[in-house]
Amino acid sequence: MTSMRPSTTSLKSVLVIGGCGFLGHHVVRLLQETHPTAAISVLDLRTNINRFPGVTYYDGDITSRESVDSVLAKEKPETVIDTVSPVHGLGKELYFKVNVEGTRICMEASKAAGVKAFVWTSSASVLFDGETDVINLNETAPIPKKSLDPYTETKAIGEEMVLKANREGGMLTCALRLSGLFGEGDRQLIPGMLQVMANGQTKFQIGDNSNLFDFTYIGNSAYAHILAAEKLVAIDPATTPKSPFTVDGEAFIITNGEPVYFWDFPRAVWALRNHYPSYYIKMPREVGVSLAAAAEAFAYIMGKEPGFTRFRVKFSCWNRYFDIRKAKKMLGYEPLWNLQDGLIRTLKWFEEEDQQKGEKKAQ
Repeated sequence: MTSMRPSTTSLKSVLVIGGCGFLGHHVVRLLQETHPTAAISVLDLRTNINRFPGVTYYDGDITSRESVDSVLAKEKPETVIDTVSPVHGLGKELYFKVNVEGTRICMEASKAAGVKAFVWTSSASVLFDGETDVINLNETAPIPKKSLDPYTETKAIGEEMVLKANREGGMLTCALRLSGLFGEGDRQLIPGMLQVMANGQTKFQIGDNSNLFDFTYIGNSAYAHILAAEKLVAIDPATTPKSPFTVDGEAFIITNGEPVYFWDFPRAVWALRNHYPSYYIKMPREVGVSLAAAAEAFAYIMGKEPGFTRFRVKFSCWNRYFDIRKAKKMLGYEPLWNLQDGLIRTLKWFEEEDQQKGEKKAQ
């Protein structure tokens, strides 16, 4: 772990929207460590998990202006960090409701409440159209007209709204584009890889494993949000005009800065569980897509959720890695944990979770 540098700007009061979620509760934890005197509050749909002492929690709906206004009126935060990101695989209508309408409500309510800094969680996938490889792209790359999926489409719309609202009513905004998140509390990436191991499928490889991919440890993503908040709070819009050198109104790509060959990552996960396949069965991408299509059709007939999908096949064969020099230069971002450290912490958390579940069953 890299040493956490001392905070240059004190955050006085922070509302973390989605603060009980995967990313959000890591933001809250790091806020308590880096800004121990800050008043920290959380707004989430349900706040019965991932809670920390000393934090004020509110159950609420970000698609309800009344609900958001109520929390802002009580807490009067200087900073809002909006980490809400519905998981992949849900309906288009829900993504528009949360990522677009919910973002608009939170942003407008924050501006009306006199919030100074508004940090929004975007996705690096906004630069990906689902067809063209992403090779070391940075923030100067245009957002493609065709989106990967409804999740990405709505994140792109939400990001544009947030950045356009910069300096309206004195509120400063920025957006962080995250890529391939994993860590403690992960319910998608690492569980999927562990399930492959449990199913005895680790010997299969789709593609030639020559594609580089950016995975990001959740603690580093949380840290980047705090850095962004500090930078925004430090700006006095009355004396500092917007320029290419100010972080407000800007998007930043956040990764671990360690692109790896895609299949090396799950194999590192399995190795930490002392599992090493004795051989590999390699199949071309096209064969994998055909098999996944058949698996999807079978799952549909059986009324089950497919575990093997065409999207996951393509996902494992794409090049998708980014240039994070802008975040390093302007935010002062340096990953606190490398990929290996992040995986060790993550797998330890899953082991503890499994142990707790086993103890509950035994009672």
